[in-house]
Amino acid sequence: MPFLLNVRSLALVSALLIVLGGTALASPQPVSGYEIFLGYNCTIKGEAATCGATFSGWTGGTGQNSGGWVPFPGTGLGTWSIRVNYTGQPAFGSSVNIVGGTWSFLLFNSTFLHGKVVSGTVTWPEEGTSSACGLNVAVAEANLSVAGGSTTSVTGCLHDLPKGSVIPPQIWGTFTF
Repeated sequence: MPFLLNVRSLALVSALLIVLGGTALASPQPVSGYEIFLGYNCTIKGEAATCGATFSGWTGGTGQNSGGWVPFPGTGLGTWSIRVNYTGQPAFGSSVNIVGGTWSFLLFNSTFLHGKVVSGTVTWPEEGTSSACGLNVAVAEANLSVAGGSTTSVTGCLHDLPKGSVIPPQIWGTFTF
């Protein structure tokens, strides 16, 4: 009987660890990727905007710092995508306000998170100067809601200006779960 109880206990603990391990993400989670769609002109609350700008990539990178981008497949642990709507115009010495969108994050261990982009900003340094991300590289920050009720954030770097100088535009940063 004690042997049977130990086997049941081991099975229960193992199942619990598998369930918890399948839903847990390491925090923070560095990522790298590309801007794959520049978006389209739209109107949000009566204001000219850009909708559907899409960024997608893979796990891996060194977070929000100069040179943090790593090539595919990075760590090979997962993929992510963010589609944002914003007001303002991307330009050196300027910023845009993120006013909505959607996001998803898939780790190949079957962890899947997704939700809405709530708010954020992307700020470019003056041309020829550096931000925390590097020379001519924008700093991006976004607040995210997670389906099911919690919140998270992503901070990163966007190298997309001057237009046509980085094709495709690179993005890297960190999801904080």
